[in-house]
Amino acid sequence: MKKYVLALGFVCAIACAATLAHSALATSSHSHQEPAAATHNFSKDTKIWVSNFELDAGDVKTDKGGVIGEVRPGILERPRKRKEQDPEYQAKKIVDLMAKSLVEDLQKAGYKAERLLPDAAQPTSGAWVHGVFTEVDEGNSRRRAIIGFGSGEAKMDLYVTLSDLAAPQKPLYEAQTDTNSGKKIGAVITMNPYVAAAKFVMEKQAPDKTVKKTASDIAKEVERHMQ
Repeated sequence: MKKYVLALGFVCAIACAATLAHSALATSSHSHQEPAAATHNFSKDTKIWVSNFELDAGDVKTDKGGVIGEVRPGILERPRKRKEQDPEYQAKKIVDLMAKSLVEDLQKAGYKAERLLPDAAQPTSGAWVHGVFTEVDEGNSRRRAIIGFGSGEAKMDLYVTLSDLAAPQKPLYEAQTDTNSGKKIGAVITMNPYVAAAKFVMEKQAPDKTVKKTASDIAKEVERHMQ
């Protein structure tokens, strides 16, 4: 399983998530969490760092015996089609497009925005946008969302938060040890009730335009809290 990270954190409280009109995307209101008092001092000149939102990818097995839930490539299946069906490719595509679109939207709005790549050192100042894709399993446990055939629900929740890098806050969520987690099950997590986060809902197989629409809605939330 591979994890791709993209970040966004709101130290300030978020009134509600934006309503999405697209049929493939629905934004719900943020969770009723009471965050700690905001300590940031953002302005129009504050640099905004955008990390990769966390999203896992599961392995895919080729179906040779008609097992339900596995992938059976066509005899003359095109290489491009096989690539698009690869969970790792899909997860990376969603994460990259989301981060790229979010940065572009913030720059168009007049902010100094830049991606914070996974291997880069974390800056000591600025606003930090990070988040995690999640889903709820049959046992009603919230897990990091995973892209892969037979990996659970078709939709996933995206929790996004905005933090002040000069005043580190508590993590967005806590990961739990789960011996039952496999390559088709994301890690069990518990959202931190003291960190305000906007919640968005998106389909796992969402088209590019839906990913960009979500990024646009997130950018608007960030702008609202950068005042």
